[in-house]
Amino acid sequence: MKSALARHAGFTLVELVVVMGIIAILLGVGVGLIARLNVGDRASVGIVHSVLRSARNWSVARDAPARVRIDAKSRTVQAFGLAVIGTWHFEASPVRGAFGIEGVSFGGHIVTDGFTGAALSFVGEPKSSRVEMPVHLDPAYDLHLDPAYDLSRGFSIRCAVRPARDDGGDLLAIGETAGIETSDDGSIRAWFAPVIVSQDGERRRGSRLVLATNGGLLRPGRWSEVEVQYDCRNMRIDVDGSTVALLAESAAPWTVEGPLAISPSTSPFPGAIDALVIAAVSGEERRELPKGVEFATGTPKEIVFAAGGGLDRDVHPEAVRFALTFDDGREAKILVNLHGTVE
Repeated sequence: MKSALARHAGFTLVELVVVMGIIAILLGVGVGLIARLNVGDRASVGIVHSVLRSARNWSVARDAPARVRIDAKSRTVQAFGLAVIGTWHFEASPVRGAFGIEGVSFGGHIVTDGFTGAALSFVGEPKSSRVEMPVHLDPAYDLHLDPAYDLSRGFSIRCAVRPARDDGGDLLAIGETAGIETSDDGSIRAWFAPVIVSQDGERRRGSRLVLATNGGLLRPGRWSEVEVQYDCRNMRIDVDGSTVALLAESAAPWTVEGPLAISPSTSPFPGAIDALVIAAVSGEERRELPKGVEFATGTPKEIVFAAGGGLDRDVHPEAVRFALTFDDGREAKILVNLHGTVE
């Protein structure tokens, strides 16, 4: 005869049904909690936050402007910033630069009293004296076009200049794409050639767009730091850290089709150059929002960070606010404050 303990071992059918019901309730609650986590929402917001922070970090690390371009139609977002593509300090001849780009000298000489160390001077050189750096497609150099020298999204040219006398001249040119000139009165002229697209879609190089400063900025025998920046919104000339000329423009620069030439004209540049740095605007991989997510009406096309990471106050006088909208009508708000931090 079985004991009482044996008779009560196991579950009855009713008890099994009750346990299964409890498990079902718990599973339902768990699924609901997971659903309320809105993983898709977080992923969408995370994409935008990541791109914004990448652009800001870019502007902080390089102390240069960066921007985020938002295309509401394609639901994409992409960061752009200046990346250095060439540097030259002219410490010896032949001229050697970073990234393996060496100069081909057709004149010019090294002087020891440069802006930092030695410098490259063309004072007293014969006509057509110049130095060329092959950054383009040219059978003479047996090189392929360096994709880094795509200036179509914008560029920066920074150098130190010391005129030897009150004469102007052509300082440098990157093919027929961009260049810097000086004038007898100590003024500076920067230029670039824009892309012109005809009605039938044909692309051609347009006439140079020129930005000139007032006179008296460059003085004989004195080093001055000159920077020319263009970001397909504005062209700017800075001298010794201060902006001295500004031009609103949005055209894309023409493709680089010639070498980077220092003292590019037949008359040698009447002075010396040092600490040349060239940067181009490049973009990170474009990110697309998940299906069912859109940029809300009123979202800006661009968010621009100034050098150092804060918002560019000329573009954004106040914090930038916009939202993502979901196919069920919900919204996720995004804030970029004036310091450039993303919330």
